[in-house]
Amino acid sequence: MKVSQGPLLALFDDGQGPLQHRLFERLREAIVGGALRPGERLPSTRTLARDLDVSRNTVVAAIDRLAAEGYLEARVGSGTYVARVLPDEMMTPALRLADTAGRAAASRAAAAETVQPFRPGLPPGDLFDADGWQKLLAKRWRASGAAMQERDGAGGWLPLRRVLAAHLQASRGIRCEADQILVLPGRTAAATLAAALLLRPGDPVWLEEPGCPRLRAVMEGRGLRPVAVPVDADGLDPERGRRLLAEPRLAVVSPAWQFPLGGTMPLRRRLALLAWTQRSGAWLLEDDSDGGYRYEGRPLLSLAGLDEAGRVLHLGTLERMVAPALRVAWLVVPGALAAEAARLRALLDLSVPVAEQMALHDFIAEGRLAAHLRRARCAAEERQQALLDAARRHWAGGIEVAPAPAGLHLLGRLDGRPGAGDRALQARAAAAGIELAALSDFYAGPAERGGLVLGFAAQPPERIERAVARLGQILPASAGRRAVAG
Repeated sequence: MKVSQGPLLALFDDGQGPLQHRLFERLREAIVGGALRPGERLPSTRTLARDLDVSRNTVVAAIDRLAAEGYLEARVGSGTYVARVLPDEMMTPALRLADTAGRAAASRAAAAETVQPFRPGLPPGDLFDADGWQKLLAKRWRASGAAMQERDGAGGWLPLRRVLAAHLQASRGIRCEADQILVLPGRTAAATLAAALLLRPGDPVWLEEPGCPRLRAVMEGRGLRPVAVPVDADGLDPERGRRLLAEPRLAVVSPAWQFPLGGTMPLRRRLALLAWTQRSGAWLLEDDSDGGYRYEGRPLLSLAGLDEAGRVLHLGTLERMVAPALRVAWLVVPGALAAEAARLRALLDLSVPVAEQMALHDFIAEGRLAAHLRRARCAAEERQQALLDAARRHWAGGIEVAPAPAGLHLLGRLDGRPGAGDRALQARAAAAGIELAALSDFYAGPAERGGLVLGFAAQPPERIERAVARLGQILPASAGRRAVAG
């Protein structure tokens, strides 16, 4: 075996298991461990296959799986690169810290003291009954080793997909068959499967601006051409998108609660998007990650629930619904795409351990998911109010926040002025050991406005109070004294 590519090929040894899986694991370890750095270009699949003395199909399958999970990105006409934005929970300190030993030590010390209650996109994971979940897993493993004998199935364990179909009809108004549901290892995998199913490298795709950087990285990782469409108060407007690009193949939208600006897409805009798909032949990927958290009124029907022409794919995830550690997501596809979606899921090896699927089946079928969501919604609403109350006491208009009827985050305006220095405050807070998400970081292009994306759901009220008070101590003295809106 040649080792001309240095550290990369040195990681591919003669261990046990299928070659494709071994190569995937070695490449992933190299990325996670820092041997392959973000933005680094990989050798071509032909070169890798030759130097490893394996078939090119083996290399292509491993590379495709890494791209599907967000570790690699393909650039049309340029090659394959380590993704610049990696799944946070997979990153080791080697990827987060500076290169020099002195700066690395300082970064580790700062990380240990960093206050993180404002991290957006996190549910009340502390309410998750981890002991109960472990008991469900243990029960399945004890059942005569059934979990070791069961096959995953084309799209996932069939009994789980059946209870998911019932859950989605009751909670999101989606009428679908079990074979239209694909069970996947997280939101990133679900988004990349949708892209692989519908698009080819170089195809344009509409993304919300501002929007989720990871979804942009997913699309770039498939070699696609993201087009940032500025959202208005109602969400993504297809007419505005057409002025930027006549017709894409796919638009990714978050109608339940836009991330990061907030806001629920009204029915008229949802119907306009559906009408646009029928006229243009395009598809919609509905990111429903925050769909389980609504505090006022009844939620509108999901886009997939309104879709009568079979043009919407629906993405949901337990990562944002229950706890980040539960890396299970589902993708609901139109019936005409179900067989091809299942084939791609198998090809990219995007399966979830069957024992986990069995435990999730029991978690839903026994009513535990519904009960958890009721508790979590109440807790999230209480924690949002704790943030609003603490902001009134400690921020005094320096950061203005208003109550939100849904979602897991609030948008903070700085001094009431669009475009105020959110990155400057972010850096100032980081120096004081406080993690903040600057709104500017969620724009693909120049930020039209500044602000802070303030998660509130993951921490109890007393920690929120302390963090708000600590941040208030470093706000500029010139901040306005207006009261918080609401």
